[in-house]
Amino acid sequence: MTAINLKTDRLQLRAPCPEDLQSCAELLGDYEVAKMLSRVPYPYDLDAGKAYLSRSVERWRDIETADELGLHIDHNGRMIGGMGFKKLQETPEIGYWLGRPYWGKGFMSEAVEAAVTWLFQNTGHERLAGEAMTENSGSLKVLEKLGFRLVGEVGCKSVSRGTTIPALRMEVTRTEFLNGH
Repeated sequence: MTAINLKTDRLQLRAPCPEDLQSCAELLGDYEVAKMLSRVPYPYDLDAGKAYLSRSVERWRDIETADELGLHIDHNGRMIGGMGFKKLQETPEIGYWLGRPYWGKGFMSEAVEAAVTWLFQNTGHERLAGEAMTENSGSLKVLEKLGFRLVGEVGCKSVSRGTTIPALRMEVTRTEFLNGH
């Protein structure tokens, strides 16, 4: 399997690259974005971002054994957000973010649908989970729209806030997702 490069009607999903650092810093440097994510500090840390991008590139070189894979989302040739799968050697979990100027345009639903389709068509995983903070109605709507169902309440550690925030865990099976699309 090689690095991902998916195209939807409006988007391209691709492997991250070191040249994405400035876009990451700009988009994730917005507290309204960072506060809804578990692992992103605020203010954005350029050194940590550089290290993350380096690890992301390496993971795509050996995706058969990777525990985590990141994707970046481009619209009209510009990076607008990111997503990823973690815990790939277990029940994988999807996470995603979008720069604030791109909220409310349906981009994330389009991107997540393409990525989940790719995951279920190219791996043996039978189930996919996603978690979103209870106050993040946009992320929860994306999961609901794509057939994820609520399985429980969890706590989401937020690096930017320095605390744990109430969140919902949702899941979808391969059969549920592929039969619904």
